[in-house]
Amino acid sequence: MERIEVFGLTYAGGVALPLYEGQQPQGSAAVPGTLIDLPGGGAWDYQGAETSRPRWETITIKGEWIAASSTAMQTKLDELKALTGQRSYLWASSDGGTTNRFRLARCLHVRSLLVPGNTAYAIIEMDWQLAPGLWNGAAHAETTVIDAASHAVSTTNGGNATVRDAVITVTAKVATITLVSFYVAGILHWHYKGTIGINKLLVVNCGTKAVTNDGANDYVNFELQAEHAQADWNPIAAGANTYTVDTTSASHASHEVKLDYWDGWQ
Repeated sequence: MERIEVFGLTYAGGVALPLYEGQQPQGSAAVPGTLIDLPGGGAWDYQGAETSRPRWETITIKGEWIAASSTAMQTKLDELKALTGQRSYLWASSDGGTTNRFRLARCLHVRSLLVPGNTAYAIIEMDWQLAPGLWNGAAHAETTVIDAASHAVSTTNGGNATVRDAVITVTAKVATITLVSFYVAGILHWHYKGTIGINKLLVVNCGTKAVTNDGANDYVNFELQAEHAQADWNPIAAGANTYTVDTTSASHASHEVKLDYWDGWQ
């Protein structure tokens, strides 16, 4: 069972949280209701069949800390209280950090109860505000060589929720590319209609909705097609995913498509 253990930019370099005899939430983040009342007692679901996004939430982590001395206990309390107001990542793990998940959060409040007669022991509660979105799991940085005008790109999201903020990088290798198309029947279809120079990068950030060609903004050449059926540009569902990638180029010997994302966990 995973538990939230560390707060900081990395698991290894973060601040250890009080865990002994601890209590912390294990459920999913809440999503807003989507039904709107209609005259006559009916209702309209504005989200339709699309999965609702997790919103921000506030959680409390409670645990005990046992220090080697009263001085060490004071040092630890000072370290934890200094986190108040800071924004970084909460890290959860079940194996001491070998595998982990992380989520952006802000420390709101640190409360500590010292037990009379034992100044090296404290019961500590910490309130956190978690940003909207998922817990991020294992990282993916997967490159597929595109050696045909139409080529499949596959990836497996090992989490349990759809990832909506992948970064897609297309590299033209032996000739310029004048059209890129990503397609999944009934789900998504988008085109990039600019020219990608040899050894230049098209970067499509599906989270920030940004498009750059050789580092310069080129959103004007990005188009969602009529078959595109949702607000997300390129969702990666939990489990196996395969996209059809079409390119227009004088040669298809070794173009590349790279997917960068983290497994998504509720």
